[in-house]
Amino acid sequence: GRNYMRHTTGSVFGVFKEPVHFYRGTVMAGIVTDEAGFNPKRGFAGGYELETISLGLPFAAAFFDPGAWGSDFTYYMDNYANTAGMWIVGEDMPHESNRVTLNHDVKDQVGLPVANVHYDDHPNDIAMRDHAYKQGEAIYAAAGATKTLRTPPYPSTHNLGTCRMSAKASDGVCNKHGQTFDVPNLFISDGSQFTTSAAENPTLTIVSLAIRQSDYIADQMKRRSI
Repeated sequence: GRNYMRHTTGSVFGVFKEPVHFYRGTVMAGIVTDEAGFNPKRGFAGGYELETISLGLPFAAAFFDPGAWGSDFTYYMDNYANTAGMWIVGEDMPHESNRVTLNHDVKDQVGLPVANVHYDDHPNDIAMRDHAYKQGEAIYAAAGATKTLRTPPYPSTHNLGTCRMSAKASDGVCNKHGQTFDVPNLFISDGSQFTTSAAENPTLTIVSLAIRQSDYIADQMKRRSI
């Protein structure tokens, strides 16, 4: 499947003089939407959001700066209770070379080819992430942070694309109802039907599409067309 997307991401953490206990309460308790609009004057297309995020201590130790060690790294671990987190969620480019393919040289436990996931950042994604890093740092500096840290994207976030919807079979895999062009009674209900990742978390969009799809399936079954 082509056009695999997972959102442009990364994180900014700020350390404060006093404890903020960001691990208490919900994982994502706040959101900044100022940069979600389309404004190419910033140097990139699309937009992004900044979501407050809290990480459990083991997760934080693994993902703050993967592979890091030494005094700078232990500084953040020592100041865990004084740390606040902000996660970048942005619209990554539906890049055709980003795809999921089958590896016929490696098989799973039942003898089927395993999946190879290939993903490269588009220059637009990098420009967006760099802008988001700076904005996140500016927010924490304005709030009184004494130190900030940029963390790289996680290995995967919101898996989207590869079976995108389209008006014509030559441009995608399924129609606007998630119904595949090649197999009429096969429907795709998850985020793989997305044509773009947008600047938001995808759950509500997936739910909305699934509800519309359910109505369509019910109607088509009544008509005995599928």
